[in-house]
Amino acid sequence: QGPAPIRVDVNLVVLDATVKTKSGQIMANLKKEDFEVREEITFGVPDLKVVFQAGPAASSTASMLLARLASDSDVSEMEKLRLFLEAARSLGGGLVVHDVLHNMLECALRLTKAERGFVYLREKAGMPALACGLDSRGNQLTQADNASHSVIQEALSSASEFIVADAFLQSTLATRRSIALNELRTVVAIPLRSHRVAAGVPCDEREQTEVQGVLYLDSHIASRNLTGVAPEVLRALAGECAAVLESARLMEAEQAARQYRQELEIASGIQRSLSSEAEVLCDLARVAGRTIPCKEVGGDFFDVRVSPEAVTVIVGDVSGKGISAALLAFLLHGMFYAQISGGVSLADAARAINRFLCSRFAGQKYATLLAAQLKKDGQLEIVNCGHVPAIIAAGNVITQVREGDLPVGLLAEATFHTTQAQLAPGARLAIITDGISETENAAGAEFGLGRVEDLLPGEHPIADILAAVNAFCDNTEARDDRTLLVLERLQ
Repeated sequence: QGPAPIRVDVNLVVLDATVKTKSGQIMANLKKEDFEVREEITFGVPDLKVVFQAGPAASSTASMLLARLASDSDVSEMEKLRLFLEAARSLGGGLVVHDVLHNMLECALRLTKAERGFVYLREKAGMPALACGLDSRGNQLTQADNASHSVIQEALSSASEFIVADAFLQSTLATRRSIALNELRTVVAIPLRSHRVAAGVPCDEREQTEVQGVLYLDSHIASRNLTGVAPEVLRALAGECAAVLESARLMEAEQAARQYRQELEIASGIQRSLSSEAEVLCDLARVAGRTIPCKEVGGDFFDVRVSPEAVTVIVGDVSGKGISAALLAFLLHGMFYAQISGGVSLADAARAINRFLCSRFAGQKYATLLAAQLKKDGQLEIVNCGHVPAIIAAGNVITQVREGDLPVGLLAEATFHTTQAQLAPGARLAIITDGISETENAAGAEFGLGRVEDLLPGEHPIADILAAVNAFCDNTEARDDRTLLVLERLQ
């Protein structure tokens, strides 16, 4: 139907100052024009309705100020109201935060005739930080050395309000060091309060107030104009600004969440490109691998490299989660592929990867790796860099290859060696990550290697092992990636 025109009615008062114009959508038109006292308009949302009441309501919103001041013939007061409404519109006009603060200061300075104004925002540590400053000529101020920082800190920490036309007439302020030394006469400090609604609590206790910052004004002369400004005008102006700041905070949080989701999608794509599921068949061997990613993207990967002389496999598990782990896994995957393609031995490839990680990350990032190479004569060579032991199943004989070295990336001087074994035709090699062996059930027991050994000789070892893991943990969500690779010699 298009946007509905916004009209100001002196008989309609918005009781909640946090309700903003231009933030709603007309869902249906009401045909009734006259409402009786206590009649209601509901919106299909619990605890949200409009109730028509008789008599004035105590409020400091723009509509209430208009109703209160429209009947006043004082031109200067109407000019102040015009300034307030002008600022309120600009505060809700989708400006960036700095522009919002700048406009609020301009309006406040013109209302009060103060010499200068500042906006302080609360830092994470609770201390005030200067966000914007202006003098009465419109010049930007980047320092507030002569301001009353004790007043600013008190307004921020205790939500106290100061509206003083002549500080020398108030003994509690006149004795403050900052006011006395700087000869400040007019001092205004109004907290910027945001109103939030807490879920899961009674309706009358839901609203929570948080001080986001302070609007501060001062002058070296007493302001006669300040006495003619209703405190509600300044409070409402600060309230409008706080509402915009809260909206900006929510927008920043949403942008951060959106960026995080995008990063997770990138990391998930990287992980899927590395090793989600693969099956390789050649004259020498059959290799199958699968990764079941957890909810939070991890750093598991595997790869299979087939050459005329051998079949080489690797399974890795990078420390940490998220996009950094996925990117590092992608990097290690590429490095290993380049090393093996260049004819480098498994031990030398592990040393090269270890030196690179230590030189770049100084032990802050590491990975466990297990690589194996099967040659035509059945000779199997294994290098284990801090990884879960490999398992060999030859008929009814099950063997764990437990020899190994440090993870890559921990110690630049680490040495790496290989273990030799003979893989007969029909024998299988299984490599898993700790996401399988360390899966826990409700009692806190781990899945372990024994169950993998029992299922490895079966007809469908990968499907059987992963199904057993799910049954063991009662299909609860995985806390770590689960990766399994099985190599079977064919001849």
